[in-house]
Amino acid sequence: MPGSQSSVFDSELYSSLFTQPEMKSIWSDDNLLRCWLTFEATIAHVQTELGIIPPEAAAEISAACQTLKIDWPRLARETRSVGMAIKPLVDQIADAGSPLVKKYLHWGCTTQDLLDTALAMRMKQTLQLLRRQLVQLGETLKAMALEHRHTVMVARTNSVDASATTWGLHVSSYLSELTRHLQRLDRLYPAATTGLFGGAVGNLASVGSQGMAIRKQLMDALGLSCPVGMSNASQDHVVEVVQFFALVHGTLCRMANDVETQGRTSVAELREGEGGGGSSTMPHKTNPRASNMIQTLSRMGWNYASGATSLLDQCDVRAASARVLNWTLVPESALALSASLERAVRLFTHLVVDKEKMRGNFAASKNFIMSESVTMVLAEKMGRGAAYDLMKALLKDADGSKDLLQCVLENQTVLDALTETEIVAACDPLSYLGCNDALIEETVTAFDDYIHVRTA
Repeated sequence: MPGSQSSVFDSELYSSLFTQPEMKSIWSDDNLLRCWLTFEATIAHVQTELGIIPPEAAAEISAACQTLKIDWPRLARETRSVGMAIKPLVDQIADAGSPLVKKYLHWGCTTQDLLDTALAMRMKQTLQLLRRQLVQLGETLKAMALEHRHTVMVARTNSVDASATTWGLHVSSYLSELTRHLQRLDRLYPAATTGLFGGAVGNLASVGSQGMAIRKQLMDALGLSCPVGMSNASQDHVVEVVQFFALVHGTLCRMANDVETQGRTSVAELREGEGGGGSSTMPHKTNPRASNMIQTLSRMGWNYASGATSLLDQCDVRAASARVLNWTLVPESALALSASLERAVRLFTHLVVDKEKMRGNFAASKNFIMSESVTMVLAEKMGRGAAYDLMKALLKDADGSKDLLQCVLENQTVLDALTETEIVAACDPLSYLGCNDALIEETVTAFDDYIHVRTA
């Protein structure tokens, strides 16, 4: 019923802000049941191949799973009673199937096999989607870094004007992090997509000596990694994924923070260009809503990451209480990251970069931020310590009425050491960009090379 939802992920009002459509579909109840039905049909075929159940049984189980019309109210009602939805679903399949379905369905399986394997199936879909999103954002950042490799701007450290840099180099630092995130994702992928088939207590007793063969063929058929040993009480691979999500949120939040800060009216170097964000009372005002949402989603992601270790609170062969947490923690953490990545791509695709304002903001410090540049040129003539002390004393007495160039040109000690041409050059931000181009190129090449290697 419209208006009755209580979660931002399903809200009629807010869902579009907190979800990406494909990711929302991955973690939907529909897809969850598809995974369970796929599991039941697949294991039946595997067990037929190994001579455990008759071929006719596998065919009829598969047909029952494909044609099942789920009675959702009954499923919800029985799940509330049982506490897990697997038995209620198996009962519906059996009720809709033939005597062979009733006899051989769910053969040798337990609820946890389906829960954990369906989680791995959806984790696989999730990581594949997130990887595509990370690459898309990386391509967007790469294009911006190259376009603005010579767009000079004030570099700030500890929120204070520091020295000269370029917007292209700054953006390339985001790209470096994204490249590392892709590497992390690829490393954790095999463990994150590990299914489970172990029976009631993980020792495969219900299927006897062929248990290992069933497990291997089942995971191969589902396109999942095969577990090693017994893993019924293990959730470390799930926790690792959620905490990986938190690392990506860190990069996205930094990007949003920079856009928001550099978009302040007094700075005005960047502006969100998607449109929207208007104030309900101030006609002139446009709020940085993309940045705001990315910041919000990052905080949500960090909360999920801090809570993820609760999934490790296991005992004996398994503890259902902790596992139930992943029904909300994992889907919501995936939704939050995917929504943030989608928003970040839109933000940087439409970002308005004001080159003139970036260059003009050197005047905020009277160009004093070029003092290190002048110091290093002087150092070649008198040594670094003496040059630093000279510039420190010179700027200490400056009253703000003159810029750096004027102050330096009026100092006889500096004029004795440097020509006016050398001084003017040292005060020009373009003269003090160091290895700017090489650093950008190095970052772009690392991204391109990794993407090429992984997709070749």
